[in-house]
Amino acid sequence: MEPTTVDMHDDKQAEDFFAVYHAAHVADTPDEPPPLRDEFLALGRQESAEVRTAFEAVYADNEMVGAGMVVMPTIDNTHLADVKIWVRPQHRRRGAGRALLAQLTRHARDAERRTLFAQALGPVPGGPPRDGAGARFLEAAGFTAVLSMVSRRVDLTGVDAAAEQALLEQCLPHATEYDTVTWDGTTPDPLAAGVATVTNRTNTDAPRGGMDIEQATLDARRLHAEERQWLDAGSQLVGAAAVHRPTGEVAAVTSIGVRPSGDHGRIRTTIAHPVHRGHRLGTLVKIEAHRQVRRLFPQLRYVSTSNADANDHMVAINEKLGYAAYQTGTNYQRRLD
Repeated sequence: MEPTTVDMHDDKQAEDFFAVYHAAHVADTPDEPPPLRDEFLALGRQESAEVRTAFEAVYADNEMVGAGMVVMPTIDNTHLADVKIWVRPQHRRRGAGRALLAQLTRHARDAERRTLFAQALGPVPGGPPRDGAGARFLEAAGFTAVLSMVSRRVDLTGVDAAAEQALLEQCLPHATEYDTVTWDGTTPDPLAAGVATVTNRTNTDAPRGGMDIEQATLDARRLHAEERQWLDAGSQLVGAAAVHRPTGEVAAVTSIGVRPSGDHGRIRTTIAHPVHRGHRLGTLVKIEAHRQVRRLFPQLRYVSTSNADANDHMVAINEKLGYAAYQTGTNYQRRLD
């Protein structure tokens, strides 16, 4: 199979690419909400100063049966290339994935990247089935597992409001010098620089195993540009921050992305600055963000998140808030010589 470059501005090619992605997603994770066509195409067609993306496909009998993309950061972590591959279930184990990986690797080499990154899903006890094929594929291709992640989700329609309030009241005596602020859409201008500064620590403060990743250098302008891209694609954003009253510093932040259909949300980040840790700010901002989501999107049911299995502190916060594990997501990487 010879891969063909996909032009996401060509309606037929873009529609076929999405159809492959949709088919693979529904087959592999039927318990997850299916991807949304308009959102996917809008994101795939956007120009970004932060990343360069190449799209490839393979065909059989004039039908697109496999699709892949490589996302290459252009400002931070410019040594990385993030690879994603999908193959229609009935066409697997025929070389489509290998052909796509080889072509995406060529893009990475041409861009002088030193590390390929990919992720593979797996099951958890009592969770929905995951066949583990992605991990086997990556390991056969020379990738090494470097960080074990666990995805969890909470059903916001089943939250015990009294228990949530009790948890909030347990946290407040530890955070007497902090105020919480919530918003929807882009981060408010007075908070944007502080939110960017705290968010930059995500790559390095959270457990990263052997991942070849460096701290980001996000600033207020780039933060707003990234947020506007998601909003322009139809998604909604909800944020919450803890602000240190004596200094005005943003001490902790969480952000939730909500699908355009308003039925599912995903935690984009949750982190507290090291100098402000120990005040239960992560729990506070997550509770406030959950409440903001329930107010704005009463039809929304699940919010999901993913954390390193070794991130005991954040895992404990999530479990107190009702998040339950439903799959693993092992991070793999391969060095390019």
